[in-house]
Amino acid sequence: MRTLNAALLSLLLTAEIACPQSYQRFSVLPFEGRSSGFDFAWLARTISGSLSSQLSLAPSFVPISRGVVYRVINQIPNSEPERKAAIIASRFKCDFVVYGWFSVEGNSLSLTANLFRAGKTVTAETVSGELRDLLAVIDTLTERILTKVGVELTPDLKGAIRRDPTQSIDAFIAFSKAAHVWDAEEQPKGDVDEAIRLLREAVQIDPEFYKAWVNLGLAFERKGDLGEARWCYEQAIRYQPSWFPLAHYNLAGLYLRQGDLNAAMAQCDAAIKAEPKFARAYLRKGTILAQQKRFREAVVEFERSLRIEPEMAMAHNNLGLAYQALGMLKEAREAFQKAIDLDTDDLAVAYAHNNLGNLLRQQGDYEGAMKQYLLALRRKPDYAVAWANLGDMHAKKGNFAEAIQCYKKALELDPNLPQISERLQDARRRLK
Repeated sequence: MRTLNAALLSLLLTAEIACPQSYQRFSVLPFEGRSSGFDFAWLARTISGSLSSQLSLAPSFVPISRGVVYRVINQIPNSEPERKAAIIASRFKCDFVVYGWFSVEGNSLSLTANLFRAGKTVTAETVSGELRDLLAVIDTLTERILTKVGVELTPDLKGAIRRDPTQSIDAFIAFSKAAHVWDAEEQPKGDVDEAIRLLREAVQIDPEFYKAWVNLGLAFERKGDLGEARWCYEQAIRYQPSWFPLAHYNLAGLYLRQGDLNAAMAQCDAAIKAEPKFARAYLRKGTILAQQKRFREAVVEFERSLRIEPEMAMAHNNLGLAYQALGMLKEAREAFQKAIDLDTDDLAVAYAHNNLGNLLRQQGDYEGAMKQYLLALRRKPDYAVAWANLGDMHAKKGNFAEAIQCYKKALELDPNLPQISERLQDARRRLK
């Protein structure tokens, strides 16, 4: 009966998910370049990030997460650019990949973008201008790439492309340099204090620079200053265009951290309204629903996120947790394993190993569970919950000395873990 119920529930959940829109998936690799007299290293990711954001304005275009892409290309640093493009296109089933070069000579800037499509580089576009016209140069390059891939430049689309986040090149340079020294997704171990200084400079130059406000909010979140972070996101919302979702998305995450699930849900819905193909917003909405014990609805949101970005390991992991809560253990195990196999996010992989361990433990496979906890700790050595779970497995086997060490490590990492102090004391009594 349990298997039948799970099968029926699976059919119901599938029926609730609307047929997916047909998306074109693309990636923009970091541009390579050269300059004379000045350090323009910050331009490499600025150009690729700006191009990716601009191309995403086309209704059917979905970018592969830059963090995921950089994770792959950092493993092949000496490969030729076209080879990197081929690997990314194959790994993530991209319809096209953009890669290219920039050149700065004095005040002159030149950008060349190559379009990799159908297994080969099919065209190259070059746009030149003054360095102070960087944003306009990127806009023009965006329009040419969209034309090459068959997108009609409607007045609305062209207007969105040309509505740059700031009209000040000085503010944009400060913003770009901040992203070069610290980025929440791509360089989380960078210099967050220097990033805050540069982002403050950017919004002082242009108080309506909404993307700088968003990144400043993220930086304050990293520092643990949630009040300042919230204020920055609210400033971004004040100035951002209606189609920009990130301030709403980040504010949802902040409310989620604070336990205000209703406010978090409202901000997630606002992010989805602004950008209906924003996969991470569906992931966050599903996470909120799961915290509200609304697991069936959570599954629907996780599936929606994966129809847009199937390589998002954290969505597979969270989907597995929702399935497990619904008693759909086969589906849960498959989802955890998918997150592990994708290997696009160390944190998600660590969580998936730990959660798969819990599922195996629930089914009485203690050896399998112990193996998964060890694999979780290999990916995330400071994972307190995995240390506690590993301690439980040692205690189950009667290895109380090992269990004690695991519990002590878990409490060292997170003194507030529930019931671990009691388990530690119990293991000490049993060792005697």
